[in-house]
Amino acid sequence: MSILDVKRTKQDFLRHKGKSSARTLRNYTHVFTSIEKFCLRKYDSSLENLIEDLAIIENPQEQVENLIQTYIDELELEGKPKSTVLGYSTLASNYLKYRRVKFDKDELRTSLSYKSEIKEELYPITKKDIQTLLDHASFEGRTKILLQSGSGFRISELLGLRKCDINRKLERYTAHIRAEIAKGHRSRTTIISIEAMRLLDEILENKTENELIFPHEANITNSVISEINMFDRLRGKAGLDMRYEGKRTHKITTHSFRAFFISQFEKTYSGFGHSLSGHSRYMKQYDRFSIGEKIEKYIETEKHLLIYSKPNESTKELSELKAKVSRLEQVLSQKGINLNEL
Repeated sequence: MSILDVKRTKQDFLRHKGKSSARTLRNYTHVFTSIEKFCLRKYDSSLENLIEDLAIIENPQEQVENLIQTYIDELELEGKPKSTVLGYSTLASNYLKYRRVKFDKDELRTSLSYKSEIKEELYPITKKDIQTLLDHASFEGRTKILLQSGSGFRISELLGLRKCDINRKLERYTAHIRAEIAKGHRSRTTIISIEAMRLLDEILENKTENELIFPHEANITNSVISEINMFDRLRGKAGLDMRYEGKRTHKITTHSFRAFFISQFEKTYSGFGHSLSGHSRYMKQYDRFSIGEKIEKYIETEKHLLIYSKPNESTKELSELKAKVSRLEQVLSQKGINLNEL
């Protein structure tokens, strides 16, 4: 089978399994690369040649079990988490079955051995940690962090935001996350904290309605990787590059901000933070609320989300700003000028 035929076969397999989105196909292509490297390193043979050898064996059950178990052992030696090892090895066995290698999947499943994963308590990022990161970040970097920690954005969602997605006419700004950039392709609206509003205003000032708030290259996957790499450097500069014992995983990652956002709502409205951050299990529960009701609930939790400002200071500042706008409207009205028409 030619290299082109092998590639087509893998693509057909993924489509057969319902793995058709561009992002998912890229992820599974990465898994196949891992399997290919393993075969070459361990058996000095390509995956395709191994499949051809297994296909001519009358009962290759033992050989398949040894192959998959050895692959599992290699992944575990590399320090891959159990969920990753399970996903990679399952794809490998499913592909062998798709290629008509004759083995019993149930028997294979019971024969495989996975190392028990020691689950450490996840590190809860603190406001002090976030302050330290903000102090070392660029203006744009600070804006992104405050949007993630105060609104529950994923990096890919932030990168897909356009100026027209932001509604700045309400007591708190709202952001519409379009289906094409949302995980699971389900659109939603989240709310922006008063701290992030201030920075966002400055960024939006000279942008057109359809312009990206945070410009990036066309390939979203490469852009997300670039953002993660930038955060890695920021974390190092801030002296917050702690890792879990015996692992390569850092205690603070870009996902820590979403976890912070969701956890703060457990102090007021359990599940509401999950809904705003796009967890479908909770979204229907809050879909029936008006945007005004959602903002009201958000403001009650905002005191736990603010990184620098004290809640009373923010509320006082907002009240003073509203009073100034009201006085301005009155002065202009007396002169026959409508503020909304300016």
